[in-house]
Amino acid sequence: MSRLLCVVDYQVDFVSGALGFEAARALETPLAIRVKQALDEGWKVLFTRDTHGADYLTSREGRFLPLPHCLKNSEGWHLYGQLAEYEHTPLANVAFLDKPTFGAEGLPAAVRALCGGEPEEIEVCGVVTNICVVSNAIVLHSAFSGCGCVRTGRPVCRWGSRRP
Repeated sequence: MSRLLCVVDYQVDFVSGALGFEAARALETPLAIRVKQALDEGWKVLFTRDTHGADYLTSREGRFLPLPHCLKNSEGWHLYGQLAEYEHTPLANVAFLDKPTFGAEGLPAAVRALCGGEPEEIEVCGVVTNICVVSNAIVLHSAFSGCGCVRTGRPVCRWGSRRP
C-alpha cells in the first residue's frame, strides 16, 4: 500500500497572478519542504492544476467568478515557485491532474493510477482551502472510504486569510 500527498492548485494565478493573495506566497517554502519530505519517505505526490480554456467566461464557474485564470499552458497555469521544478523533472512518484472545476471528478482514478490501487493514507494541502482544497478532500474521502486516513494538513490557506 502507498501513501499520497495531494497538493491542490498551488499555481501562479492563485499565488501572484489573477487570483493571488499574500498568504499563498507564504506557503511556498513549507509546501516545498512537505513535498520533498513526502517523496523522501516514499509517498506518492499528486498535484492538481486548475485548468481552463479560452471559453472560461462562458462556463458555469466563469459566470460566477468572471476573472480568467489558470488558462491552460499560460504562465498563471503552471505550479508556483519551487514546486514548478516538478513540472520539468519527471519522477515516477509524481503525477498531475488538470481539473476544470473546484472538485476533480477524475481525482479518484488519478490516485488509483499513481498509487496502484487505494492508498492507505491521504494528506491534502494547497490553496484555496475554503473552496478547492475542501472540495477535493471530500471527493477523496468519498472515493476512498476504506482509507485509514484522509486529512488536510498544513500548509493550507484560504482566500482572505492573513497567515498560512
